[in-house]
Amino acid sequence: MDYQKILVAIDRTPQAEFVFHQSLQLAKVYKSQLKLFHCISVSPMILGSPGDLYGQRLNHGAQIQHELIEQEINEVSGWLSTFVNYAEQQGVSIETEYQVGEAGYWIREMTKKWGADLVVVGRRNRSELAELFLGSVSNYVVHHVKCSVLVVQQPED
Repeated sequence: MDYQKILVAIDRTPQAEFVFHQSLQLAKVYKSQLKLFHCISVSPMILGSPGDLYGQRLNHGAQIQHELIEQEINEVSGWLSTFVNYAEQQGVSIETEYQVGEAGYWIREMTKKWGADLVVVGRRNRSELAELFLGSVSNYVVHHVKCSVLVVQQPED
């Protein structure tokens, strides 16, 4: 199989570098384009109290949420650029994108929109109970995208 477009979904965990380097090696072998994708999660907003008739707390919570997202976008842009610089030094064509929201959904949408042949995602070592309650992005991607998926597991030290 020949992979021309590899979508690499990374989060801001120590595992991200390992997932990126595995993807970079594949891109070199197949002379593929890479798209590095990150999803900025949104924490639940601070809701107004029942006595807050005019929604003042809700407006304040929305403003705080917006400021936090803007800060995260700035940090993510700088963080992704370090991967871009490295890939370009290796002679690999790469672009980046980020979205705000639920990671599994956006990875699926990005795969369709960009026409990826392969999606590369990492896997956390969650317990079965944690995975039951929190879900798994890699599991969602495996079951909802229409192309091949490589789930990368970082070796334990």
